Amino acid sequence: MHRIRSLSLTWTSLTLGHTCITLGLYVGMSTLDSFMNKIKQNKLLYEHLVHRHGESEEQTYAKARSQYKGNDEDFFSLVKQYGDLASDKKGIFLKEHGISIQDSALSLAISPEMGEFLFNLTLSKRPKSILELGSSNGVSTLYFAEALRVSGGGRVLATEMEASKCETLRNDVRALGLADFVEVCEGDVFETVKNLREPFDIIFIDIWASSYLDIFKAVEHLLAPRTTVLADNMYTAFEEVQEFRAYLNASPKICNTTLSFESGVEFAVVM
Repeated sequence: MHRIRSLSLTWTSLTLGHTCITLGLYVGMSTLDSFMNKIKQNKLLYEHLVHRHGESEEQTYAKARSQYKGNDEDFFSLVKQYGDLASDKKGIFLKEHGISIQDSALSLAISPEMGEFLFNLTLSKRPKSILELGSSNGVSTLYFAEALRVSGGGRVLATEMEASKCETLRNDVRALGLADFVEVCEGDVFETVKNLREPFDIIFIDIWASSYLDIFKAVEHLLAPRTTVLADNMYTAFEEVQEFRAYLNASPKICNTTLSFESGVEFAVVM
């Protein structure tokens, strides 16, 4: 759960899988004043991220509400119950109530908190290469790219199947002055990674959760000592990621833990 402040009121958001749904209405442009202090210095990027987060929230809200059969009052009560749950219980809760927002047609985005986490991790690690498996509309890509710009260089390879989303991302990085730090690869992610040879410093997995283990095996040749592997939605897609988590736990070359914030983030380091 996180809070996003608008010009006139605060509303509460509910994290569901890739992103969050907004409860209530907002007026004017969100300022997200609890997050992204460093990113605020890049006003153009900051305003763009505010727009992208809002767009994602609206789409996700509509998707989740359409799946819930009760009335609005019951739906808001459901959200309150969700907000009171421990992070590792939320995936079960969503499944019990038949809510899923996985839909390739949506412009799904990470939350501001997750974006700040990726941004700060990139600043601290100062990677030369980042592989993003599943970029959607590129919000996470922009956090990575801005951190690379601030820290002095590097490249994020963003992979995405949907041609329209790839075009949006290409346009965004050009308009925001981040084109030197981003390469967009359009097409099936499994085909893309077959042609990669050099190891990456950070790998971020955010595709369909049921494919996490398969994609991880497909990129194992791109791992090197001290490579950091991140995987989103470990709690909200708890059933789908069990084999992936077990595979990491059994590997003698990987040290991993699940971070209990947002939708659950697997944090693994290659030894």
